[in-house]
Amino acid sequence: MEIAIAVVQMEDKKIDKFNANAFKVFLVNEPCSSSRHEIRLQLPRCHVSSNDDPGEIALRFVQYHCRKWPRRTFEVPLWHDNELMMQNRSSNTTSVQFALYCIPLIENEDEFTKLTKIGHFEALSSVSKYCQVDSNCFSVETCHCILQLERWLYDQQRNNTNFLARFFLLPPAKIRIRECAHNPAYEHEHSTLCHKRIMDYDRNSTTCTKKSCDLAEEVRRSNNARAKMMGYEKYDMFIINPIFGTGLHYNNANELQYYAKGVTLRENISSSSSSNGECWPEKYPLHKAAHDNNVDDIRRLLLQGMTANEKDNASWTPLHYCVFYNNLRATEVLLLHQGTDVNASNKVGSTALHFAALQGNVYMVELLLSHSKIDVDAKDNSGRRPIDICACVPKMEYQKVAKLLLNWKRLNKIQVELMDGGNAQLLLKHGQDTTAEELHAEMCKELKFNNDSGKLFAMWICSDRLSLQLKADHKPMLHMNKWKSKIAKFGNEVLESNDDDAPKIFFRRDARLTLQKEKMAILTPMALSLLYEECRFNYLKGLYPCSNHDLTSLAAIMLHIIYGVNIQLTDQMLASVIPMHRLPGTGNTLKQMRSRIEFEHQARKRTNLIKLQQEFLQICWRFSVYGATFFDAIAFMSKPAKLSVPVHAGVNDYGLHLINAQTKNLFQSYPLKNLTWIMKTDRPYIQINAKPDVDLTLSTPQASHINSLLTRLRNAAE
Repeated sequence: MEIAIAVVQMEDKKIDKFNANAFKVFLVNEPCSSSRHEIRLQLPRCHVSSNDDPGEIALRFVQYHCRKWPRRTFEVPLWHDNELMMQNRSSNTTSVQFALYCIPLIENEDEFTKLTKIGHFEALSSVSKYCQVDSNCFSVETCHCILQLERWLYDQQRNNTNFLARFFLLPPAKIRIRECAHNPAYEHEHSTLCHKRIMDYDRNSTTCTKKSCDLAEEVRRSNNARAKMMGYEKYDMFIINPIFGTGLHYNNANELQYYAKGVTLRENISSSSSSNGECWPEKYPLHKAAHDNNVDDIRRLLLQGMTANEKDNASWTPLHYCVFYNNLRATEVLLLHQGTDVNASNKVGSTALHFAALQGNVYMVELLLSHSKIDVDAKDNSGRRPIDICACVPKMEYQKVAKLLLNWKRLNKIQVELMDGGNAQLLLKHGQDTTAEELHAEMCKELKFNNDSGKLFAMWICSDRLSLQLKADHKPMLHMNKWKSKIAKFGNEVLESNDDDAPKIFFRRDARLTLQKEKMAILTPMALSLLYEECRFNYLKGLYPCSNHDLTSLAAIMLHIIYGVNIQLTDQMLASVIPMHRLPGTGNTLKQMRSRIEFEHQARKRTNLIKLQQEFLQICWRFSVYGATFFDAIAFMSKPAKLSVPVHAGVNDYGLHLINAQTKNLFQSYPLKNLTWIMKTDRPYIQINAKPDVDLTLSTPQASHINSLLTRLRNAAE
């Protein structure tokens, strides 16, 4: 392992505040490998063997040249977690076996000026500018280290205003332990040794052996000792490890690392661990990601199907942890997920808004209030509203929150769901009279769509039994208010008691869109992602029948997108990328499928998300059913054979597709150019004739919608 040593010098008079010009960094000359034999500057570097302590090696470098030990050294993180992850995946970046250690000095400090014999100090701000403008003067590693060092010093001082004073001025730990004041009433033996050291008796052998009984001499010695003790650091707490030196081993109990005020999570091991030994972070990974403000992990876990409203053994949801620990970015991600209940309460009835009021965080409260479904008057088990929690606290930040809650008026917003599981809170500009066209424009603006991307999508109203695309002049709020009557007229029959008839506004692919227009469109990454998610949804529902070869390719791509490159394929993963009806039960068939998918996944080198989503869509574009809008129906066929079968009837610019509702097999596809149909007004069926010799009748409450869509697509093709 190799380390870079940043010896940072600071002016004593500027120690009380952060100033980039106050720092100087020590640089040494390093011959450049270019043909012009230029001289480049770099931080001092040392090689560290596997058995050595890097920090100790850094300190020895200064001690070797100055014959004096510096106060301390501290490792400066060179990479954030996500940068380190990307670095581990790349073979072209600097090895992670490289570290940066910072050693603080005060300007013109005795002995340490000898460092200038091997190098010189330069202003950190100037060096940082050169690294960004002209990096030829420095090595690549030095440029990265300088920039990280400057950012680290700034971040540390911003987080703790006493950081610089302690980092540069606080005596070393060894000195603070050696030169300390002991309580003679507590440790008589140590206080005697300390007294002798303070009096410097060992400097004079005659006085060291002298036993004086002279009162004045004792007073003088005591006063001298008292004066020196007053100048020493005093410890505030004295802790002794009871098993230190006994040979006994500490029993590292599996305790929960995460806790919150007023909630006891460490009740016992059984409450923090499951029967198979899982601890809280393993059992509730989404909660841990919310606690850590890890936005990437939250998105990944939600994509894998984790429930946003799951409660842990303290009855907290992930949103509770985000709000309690003031994690704004993580809170925003959860609020944009369509499955998140913003008003979910814990066992004492506290919602996320209660927690935000408890913390006195104005920004968090504003973020929660932006959600269209927030309940400002929600009461906990004690009958307290969020405003009741903060209004009684006489601090400025709590009073600001109380004023915000008191004056808050619900904005006329509506939640629009996206196919990737997210949502957007859109303003209803004209209240109940806001049109679908206006909502569509607001959504395109929210998602930063270009003109091509916006034309691919439309506004829909959907529930379990009915999905309707809205025309531009339709008023979504009026349709939602009349949804029960529309369900009664056009809805599918109730198959399960838990069918959700509550209508939701969706932003989905336009049913009238042709495949050619989609292929020609210049898409934004978000538009591509939404098309991919809708395609993936239909594929997993069994609405896109495909060959085994395509099935393997699609599954491998989804594994890359959801789980990444280095995975161990499990049954749960397999079930998340294969349609249920295509998943073998057990035996050789399952093993062969697993083997094919694993081989395809490992052989696939492409890991860029956009490229993977494009490849997934390109495979699905080959399916004749791609982009079809599906209706549940019963097909009664008279020619070429008489039979009846429940089907999913799909309509797109190719034609009409019948998929067996039970087996999910493609029953037949009929090109649009070969179709003729008859629809009688107010009749729940449509008669279809397909050349050369097919006659069938589709019985469905949505027969009029099939007729309308077929007519639009036929007219567009002509």
